[in-house]
Amino acid sequence: MQGMDSNLLCADRVIKALPIALRQVLQVAVYDTVGSTNDVLREKKGQAALHGAVVIADQQTEGRGRRGRRWCSPAGANLYCSMGWRFSGSLEVLTGLSLAVGAMVAEQIKTHLGVDLQLKWPNDLYHNERKLGGILVEVLGDESGGQSVVIGFGLNVNMPEEEGASIERPWTDLGSAVGAEVDRHALAGAVVAGIAQGLAQFAESGFAHWHAVWRHRDYLLGRSVVLDGTPPISGIACGVNDCGALLVESAAGRVAIAGGEASLLEIGPAS
Repeated sequence: MQGMDSNLLCADRVIKALPIALRQVLQVAVYDTVGSTNDVLREKKGQAALHGAVVIADQQTEGRGRRGRRWCSPAGANLYCSMGWRFSGSLEVLTGLSLAVGAMVAEQIKTHLGVDLQLKWPNDLYHNERKLGGILVEVLGDESGGQSVVIGFGLNVNMPEEEGASIERPWTDLGSAVGAEVDRHALAGAVVAGIAQGLAQFAESGFAHWHAVWRHRDYLLGRSVVLDGTPPISGIACGVNDCGALLVESAAGRVAIAGGEASLLEIGPAS
């Protein structure tokens, strides 16, 4: 997508795009430039103010994905956002949270823009075989019997071609998917609202509700994959289980992979 949203993001316009019921629940702050939106919220660790806090930036200078990888975060083009949330209970209540958030984001983009995204285990969003976004959930822990988390997501929205030249893997953006520049304020309001509502539901029923959504959008399902590790595991991806682990039919039988990274052995449709 060659164009760029010339209007920098404005907190008032994002808040106006939220459902009225959420405007008093979420505390939205918009920055021109930050190192990382997740890092801004991490500074609120242990504070009651973390729950429902939303940080959005026009640009990140130290944006990152899984395993500390750099996330390309040019100014005025995409959506970089993090949300703080607190769950009651032990660490087990967070099982499948990262996958569920990916499903929440994909559902909102389908509703808002009519674009169907696929979900690549464990936390990437794809469109037409190209990466469009990612999720990064960081668990901060809590001393009072609950779990505080920071949920970050990055979406390529109106990414200029020259800005994406440094990205090593094939990528795309929402503007290319819809064939027009996307209003980032309306998109931010829709996705933030969808995550907030989804997290409230997740607190009640966990990953179970989002399991079917994930399977419907599963990018790896039926494809030949290899999982990093010592030794690596290869086989056919068979979906995810109730805990969000990737199921792989390998030479040794079906195995559940709880962590790591999956790569396609070959690009192409599922078998």
